[in-house]
This record gives sequence, structure tokens and C-alpha cells, in this order.
Amino acid sequence: MSPSAPRPVRAPTLPIGRRAFALVTAAGLSTRYGGTKKEFEILDDITVLERAIEPFIEFCTGIVVTCPIGAKPEFEAFFTKSTLMPSLSRLNAGFAIVEGGAARQESVRLGLRALAALGCAPDIVLIHDGARPWISRELILKTLECAQARGASLPLIPLTETPKIVEGEYIHTHPARTHMMTAQTPQAFSFPEILAAHELALQEKYSATDDAMIWDHYVGPVFWVEGERQNRKITFKEDIMNGSELRTGIGYDIHPLVEGRPLLLAGVRIENRRGEAGYSDGDVLWHAIIDAVLGAAALGDIGTHFPPDEPAWENADSTELARRALKMVKKQGWVIVNLDCTVVCETPKLSPYREQICASIAEILGLPSGAVSFKAKTKEGFDATGRGEAIEAQAAVLLVRR
Repeated sequence: MSPSAPRPVRAPTLPIGRRAFALVTAAGLSTRYGGTKKEFEILDDITVLERAIEPFIEFCTGIVVTCPIGAKPEFEAFFTKSTLMPSLSRLNAGFAIVEGGAARQESVRLGLRALAALGCAPDIVLIHDGARPWISRELILKTLECAQARGASLPLIPLTETPKIVEGEYIHTHPARTHMMTAQTPQAFSFPEILAAHELALQEKYSATDDAMIWDHYVGPVFWVEGERQNRKITFKEDIMNGSELRTGIGYDIHPLVEGRPLLLAGVRIENRRGEAGYSDGDVLWHAIIDAVLGAAALGDIGTHFPPDEPAWENADSTELARRALKMVKKQGWVIVNLDCTVVCETPKLSPYREQICASIAEILGLPSGAVSFKAKTKEGFDATGRGEAIEAQAAVLLVRR
């Protein structure tokens, strides 16, 4: 136990064979992931969250999942349709969703209270990150057995890179890697003690980065088992792309500029006396983006799905065409990772519209703002575009299918 621990909760008694409950945390906002809820991403036809929960059903009497504040109706609707729901509904103590808090520690405490309401009392609780979908049943069992015997356990893996402790702009300490390891989940604990420790931490405003720290501070030593390399946590976009199928696509379009038409770029109206001629609204940027996205998914091009000789697409809103194209691509299991696009015209100056154009693209395609790039170029008098008679757009996209 840490020397600074003010007063311990009672020491655990550990009868072998106690029931197991699981608390799966999914209350974060996925900020570092880009704002998209990473637990709802698809991995081989099942979401990250479902994949993280599924192995626990075999071992657990009851399961609680935490969700972001205000997201309980969304989570309830999600699990109603989940293929796991028949198994979750058959758990002896039941399944519950509870709103978390502003920080992980608060979310865990609220989840532990919900487990107490399910009847978790002299039992073992397995606390697992909902963003760790590659958890194995073997690791769950190993962690659970250690906690049954010793009160608290968690998986650790050795560091593969040399750690440094910094102070300001310089390195303060070069700690030896020999005795340093990285923590994983599930972390397993005797339930009454970990709940009491969390409640005491709330009262004393003690802050920790994981539950093992809280146990160590208030209860006693935490034991460890060997973790698994594949049991990694998804934090950034690239974490989920490991082992995933990637596709790139390139789109290009050109339209004449004529009097009496609006100039539209990704749905944003640009002040200009001339606009794009076209069978639809002529939005050259959306057309290039649509071609890039469809091409990356091997679904043809814009003319394949929205042919210019069909009355349905006459004067069509290209923003709506982009939504339809995105739906086709998602139906095939593809997700857009990032998009880079360029518009070429002599006039008007497009730089004042850059943020508005990027925001429009990000909103329609469901991307974080940092995943969209827009550039404006001229042809310095060369060809029809350089003479101001036409406008061109190019787009490059990266798709991932997991």
C-alpha cells in the first residue's frame, strides 16, 4: 500500500469461486480519435464495443456499460438491435447501461454503483475499456483467477521503447526500462473493496489514472499477470487501421463558367458573376469528391449512379448526391479516413471561403475538421481554365474497411 494512503478500507476476504461481474467503460468523447465515437466503429461486421463485451458474457453474472452523459437513449437503441442482446438479456443478474461522468474515474464509480444495484456484493468485478476489442477469453480467465486468489490483478506487458521523464524542455531522468511495464484491462478486483475505495477517493479528492492506483492507495498491493500484445486500446484513428483494408481514390471534374448560374463549391455559394454549367447544379468540387469516394470503393463514378440524361438529376443538389454516394460506400463497409481536394480557377479568390468549404465537406461526410484539406490554385493564364472560361476540381480520398 502506498505510504500516502490515509486510511485503508477493510482487507478483502477471498473465497475461491465467487461470481464475476463486468464493467465496460465507454463514456469517453473520443476526442483524440477525432470526435467520432470509436466504440461504434465496425470491425469485421461487429462494432468495437460489442467485440469488447462479447468475451465477458461467458464468465459474468451481470454486465454494466457506461456511456457518455446524455447518450443513454442512443446506447439503449444500439443494444436493442445488437446481436449480443439475447445473450446479455439472459445474464442472471442482468445487463444495464449507466451514464458516466466527466472523467474516467467518475464513470467507473458510477458504473460500480450500478453493479451494486444488480446485486454485485461479495464478488469480483472486471473493469474493461470498451475501446479494447481484441481481448481474449484466456486473458480474462487469467486475470479473474488471479483476483479470486489475491484480491486485485491486472495484465501488464513490457515496454518496447525507452521511457524518459521530462521537466520543461529537457529530459530530467532516464529510468531503466527493466522494471517498467504498461497496464492493460481488464483490471479485476474484489468488489466491495474497490467500490469503497472509489467512494473514499471521491470524498478525499484523490485522482488516479486507473483503478489499480486507487486499490493500491486505499487497499493494498495489486498483482499482475502477463498481458497480450494484441490487447491494445484504440485511441487514435491509426490504431484501428492496423490490419485493415485501405483504398485510395482520385476524382476530377471540370465545368464551363457561364452567366446566370451560381458558383457552388461543396454546397458553399461563392460570390461571382458566373457559375458552373451542368445538368445538375454543377458543383464541381462535390463531383470530384463523389468520383474519388466511389472510385476508391470500386463503385463506378458519378455518371454511373446519377446519369445526366435522367430527369431525376436535372438541377439536382450535389450535396444530396454526395450524401447518397457516402451511403453507398458505407453499405460496402468503407469509412472515409481523410480527404484532400483542390479547386483550380482564375477568379474569384477562394481563400476567404476555405474554412466554410472544409466545414461543409466535414459535416456531410461525417469527418472531423482535421480530416479535410482544401487548396485553391490558378493556371496563370494557361488553357480554358487559365483564361477564366472553366473551373476544375481534384480530390483524393483514403478509405478503410475493417
